[in-house]
Amino acid sequence: MQGNDVQGRNHWWEPRQAVPRLLNGIEAGVIGGIAMLALLVSGSLWKGDPWWIPSNLLGSTFYGVRALSSGPGQATLAGGALHVFMTGSIGAGFGLVCGGIRRRRRLVLLGTLAGLIWNGLADAVLWRSINPLIPLYSAQPATLFSHALFGACLGYLGRTFPVRQEAKIARDGVE
Repeated sequence: MQGNDVQGRNHWWEPRQAVPRLLNGIEAGVIGGIAMLALLVSGSLWKGDPWWIPSNLLGSTFYGVRALSSGPGQATLAGGALHVFMTGSIGAGFGLVCGGIRRRRRLVLLGTLAGLIWNGLADAVLWRSINPLIPLYSAQPATLFSHALFGACLGYLGRTFPVRQEAKIARDGVE
């Protein structure tokens, strides 16, 4: 047994493993958060509501009830920033815990499950204590689907593409 290597497995808390997994998770979380916002905005427009309603609902955490009746402005930016920060943080945790899983299907399934669990936990615990307006006014079918989309984006963390032969030759300087 050498270092944190137990039965041929590297643990997620090793710095050489943890930092790349953390950064990949943040990246996947931010991309998933932006995809979530895009889906929520699309759902809002589909219902005939203004595009800024989902972000203003999150912005009501800082600006109170007046954010719900205002147009795009500081509450919209604050809500979007809060959303991207939270999804990046969740992505970081997911990357640390699940970043070592190499099977893409399993990772997407776990990510989707994590997104749906986060939806339930956020409604039951987080928003009830911080901002009870969010579970009250969020459009539930769109919110549920957006959390599933967020989780699926988490499943694509650390996606690497094979290096083309020409790029490898140019990088090595050998033909």
